[in-house]
Amino acid sequence: MKRMGAALAAAAALAAPGAALAWSNQGHQATGAIAYDDLIKTDPKIVARIVEIEKNHPDKARFDKRLGALTGAARDRMLFELMARWPDDARDGPYDHPSWHYWLSAINDPAHPAKLPPALLATKTGEAVEAFALARATVADAFSGDAERAVALCWILHLVGDIQQPLHAGHLASTRFPMSDRGGMIDFVRAGAGAAPIYLHMYWDDRLGADEDDDAAVAATAARVEARVPRAGLPNLDPGKTDAAAFRGWAGESYALAVKEVYREGAVSGVPSAAADAPILPADYDARSRVVAEQRVATGGYRIADVLKAILK
Repeated sequence: MKRMGAALAAAAALAAPGAALAWSNQGHQATGAIAYDDLIKTDPKIVARIVEIEKNHPDKARFDKRLGALTGAARDRMLFELMARWPDDARDGPYDHPSWHYWLSAINDPAHPAKLPPALLATKTGEAVEAFALARATVADAFSGDAERAVALCWILHLVGDIQQPLHAGHLASTRFPMSDRGGMIDFVRAGAGAAPIYLHMYWDDRLGADEDDDAAVAATAARVEARVPRAGLPNLDPGKTDAAAFRGWAGESYALAVKEVYREGAVSGVPSAAADAPILPADYDARSRVVAEQRVATGGYRIADVLKAILK
């Protein structure tokens, strides 16, 4: 999409996160499980319809391998989990769309601001909003092919989860990262004294689980998150708003959290290499980031359910 001239577009491309993920596999699976739990209580017919649609998925063999001998509700819930992570599993294949996973706005470090043109700082990087609109329209269109609709459903689950991750909506620009830290992808920090350096994006991705296939961990995470963050405890949910404009609003929430919770108004910033002296995160950062991650994963799960209800009623 042409938003600016060639030179500015090239500069913006430097800020793109590249292969960045939002939530590791277990985190994405938790959003799928929460969405399933919400739908099975309120509109089980939609669950049945999604299960039927996904029988036409062109990558069905991948799902079948993981579903194994599961049957009934256990199989359907796991299917939702796998759908939520599928766009990451399908990386480097024909269904890979790297720029669809984020919609970044620059956060200029107030303490050490980058000297960039205002137009560049205002440029959005990524196509998550456009991708969500396309996937939503594809599922809703009665003339879409069966396989097309099955793929689009997976992208809906994934993108709604992605945009809740603060570093898929905001990235830091500063004198240390003059073209941004690529959503934390080149911003190395340490969780504590003696800890190995880790880039900030991975730190946030792993807040609620890593990439290993661990069904028990996913189940425990989803149960804990649903108990701590029930739908009724999230006043920012609006089931009546599930279109692209609403999605932009969700990105705005995540951007605000990137400013406040990830970078802490400029107080948190790492170094652009995995140096042994990478700065240590604040003492309360681990506990606080887990709370934020639980709130955002829960929000993602409930919003997935709301989107599916809106387009499949």
